[in-house]
Amino acid sequence: MTRRAVLALALGLLSCGAPPARALDELAVVDSLYVEPGTGIPYTGRVIRHFEGDPERVQIDGSLRDGTWDGELIVYHPNGRVRYMGSFDNGDRCGAWVENADSFPLDNVYEELVREVESMGLYPPCGGG
Repeated sequence: MTRRAVLALALGLLSCGAPPARALDELAVVDSLYVEPGTGIPYTGRVIRHFEGDPERVQIDGSLRDGTWDGELIVYHPNGRVRYMGSFDNGDRCGAWVENADSFPLDNVYEELVREVESMGLYPPCGGG
């Protein structure tokens, strides 16, 4: 099973029974907060953004709490490879983050693993502990 399939399965299992994701582009940004247009109420819930012109391919999948990034966030390259993946705690990055600047994996699995480990960012633990 590919890494993308595993991520999709995990996200699907986590979202069982949860309300559907909201399109990020439907929200307004006010003072760096994502808010409901018209009311200005900070949004809480899962959000997604699709690639422009392709409603089938997700570009961003994450969660907001009170208008701020909170929880898991995944950003994809156009070819489906993970560009960024990690967690936020009240708008701050936390825990381990994978940052793949290159959109194509290397042919050599070992070199690919080395590149992924070298691109990992470590931030303070999520949840303050």
